[in-house]
Amino acid sequence: MTFLQPWLLLALPIVALPVIIHLVNQWRFQSVEWAAMRFLLAAKALSRGYSRLRQWLILALRMLAVAAAVFAVSRPLSRGWLASLGGDRAAAIVLLDRSPSMAQAAVAGGESKLATSLRQVVAALETLGTKRVILIDSVTGSSLELASPRALAALPETEPAAAAADLPKMLQAACTHLRADSSAAGSIWICSDQRADDWKPADGAWPAIREQIAALPQGVRVNLLAATDPGDDNLAVRVTKATLEPQGKGWELFLDLVLRRQRDQGPVGARVSVELGGARSIIEIELVGTEAVLARHAIPVDVAALAAGDGSPSDLARGSGWGRVTIPADINPADNEAYFTFGKAPTRRTVLVAEDPRARGALDLVARIPPDKLLTAAVDLVAPEEAAGMTLDEVALVLWQAPLPEGEVAALVERFVDRGGEVVFLPPEVPTGASFAGIGWGAWSEHSPPLQPASWRSDEGWLSGTLTGEALPVGELEIRRVCGLSGAGTALATLPDDRPLLLRAARDRGAVAFLATTPSPRDSDLAANGIVLYCLVQRAIDDGLTAVGPARMANAGEPAGPSARADDQSMKPAADGWRQIAGPPSPSTESGFHAGVLASRGRLVAINRPPREDVSPVLADEQINTLFRGLSFSRFEQQAGGLGNLVEEVWRPCLVALLLALAAEGLLSLPHVALAARGKSHP
Repeated sequence: MTFLQPWLLLALPIVALPVIIHLVNQWRFQSVEWAAMRFLLAAKALSRGYSRLRQWLILALRMLAVAAAVFAVSRPLSRGWLASLGGDRAAAIVLLDRSPSMAQAAVAGGESKLATSLRQVVAALETLGTKRVILIDSVTGSSLELASPRALAALPETEPAAAAADLPKMLQAACTHLRADSSAAGSIWICSDQRADDWKPADGAWPAIREQIAALPQGVRVNLLAATDPGDDNLAVRVTKATLEPQGKGWELFLDLVLRRQRDQGPVGARVSVELGGARSIIEIELVGTEAVLARHAIPVDVAALAAGDGSPSDLARGSGWGRVTIPADINPADNEAYFTFGKAPTRRTVLVAEDPRARGALDLVARIPPDKLLTAAVDLVAPEEAAGMTLDEVALVLWQAPLPEGEVAALVERFVDRGGEVVFLPPEVPTGASFAGIGWGAWSEHSPPLQPASWRSDEGWLSGTLTGEALPVGELEIRRVCGLSGAGTALATLPDDRPLLLRAARDRGAVAFLATTPSPRDSDLAANGIVLYCLVQRAIDDGLTAVGPARMANAGEPAGPSARADDQSMKPAADGWRQIAGPPSPSTESGFHAGVLASRGRLVAINRPPREDVSPVLADEQINTLFRGLSFSRFEQQAGGLGNLVEEVWRPCLVALLLALAAEGLLSLPHVALAARGKSHP
């Protein structure tokens, strides 16, 4: 048990005072007419067991009364595990998870996990007498020193955000602060809901974090305030794609929507509201299982009436616009809406770097033909030796059939991918030992008769079926020569011997894919059976256009600016003139971390929570304990809207115990009726 006035516990030896008095009385034989000692003299004269027991109970109750009085004035606390907080109570570090899942409440409209955690940690720190608080939140990631715990309740840095949290990074920031100030806090308080995507248990930084905390000279204790309710009945909506396409003499907006929930609880109907240009329409979607997808929902659009909507005539972007989809309120308002932007497609520009003339001709042809006559396409042919001078600012796709780039050229392509570009590598005639994104080329192998793909991803991606539901004839391809691949990735198509034909590297942004053959007639019939190659290239261009068009969608907290280029990976709203034109109000310093729509110089970007925030598993307590193995660690389970405090003073129960002990002692000390009558019979 913890005490706010532990020095008063020095008075605990007073508990032995009744015993000492009793022993002193045993050593003295003269009568002492002291009212408080009458029961001891009477006990000496009595020999029956009941009477002796009654006297011992009286003695115990008096000792209990003294102990209760001492405990009450020492101000005990309710949580015994807080007794070993360690360090000085002068300061504490608070790590605050502001991710969208922390906006979840126990009931619709109730107090969120974030608000409950904040309220409870403020109450606990105030009760413990903490004088200073160092706040590290999941959005800024920096240390903010506050004069008192109560200051936490009035900060914009404690409001919900749309960006995911990075607990390893936040703990590293806490360790950096504690190393810089060895006299700083002796405890770390973490407010989080244990979502796996926020905690990243497989992150290689965890062993180093444990070592850093254990090596701190002040002896730091880690306390986790965990709100682990997964919210199984919560629905999340998002727009995965919004494209403006010509249809006849007009234009139509095609939306791809997805509804998700944590667990299958039977079929449920959802009303999705689509707001566009002041008009609203309702879509009825039935959710069966954990996910429902609505593909290419068409909405007629008057392109001439569209504008960027940021209020500046010089920033008007004709042919672009934004909208919002919402679902009825439930326990988490953070995932009940999603913003989208759209615009006329820019030129479908491709850069083609190829050493084989026959492969170059086939790739050039499929990249130059747009899927609609109202769209424009362009291909920039670049010789491999001139690749260092290529410009990728307005490029959607890079097709690379040459030795893998190295040095400055590799860095140029890497930056292109980081801002959302797409790259497809095809094997050179003479593979080198170079690698890109962890994947490199191996040796060529010839096959007669030709190989045919055994499996491929037909449900989504570049090799998925057509809009009419027909599958691409991938299985009819004939592969005569295959170049081996080394490295890990996701196989989008494989050969009968399980070797990948199309391999995609793991990337957070953009795409890097490796096609293990070329469209040269010597290598395959990709050129002759051109539908597969055409769909692959055009779909890659579609994905790459999201990074170069006048309108795009991005994840909160990630490099998102539509003006981002290879040399500018971060969104800097203040410097680039980004202005919020839709969404809840948010601090300008946190623009890009909150849901909404931003506009600048005719460009639009819709910011939404990352997809992994829709459905993310909760880490088990055993996994959390493993992450803090070997450290002084405590975990406290809480529920959104819970009224209890983490720590409370319990001196009132001590006073109640004191009164009850005195009352019981008084009752037991009353003289027995028979004893009183016997006393009257003697002269």
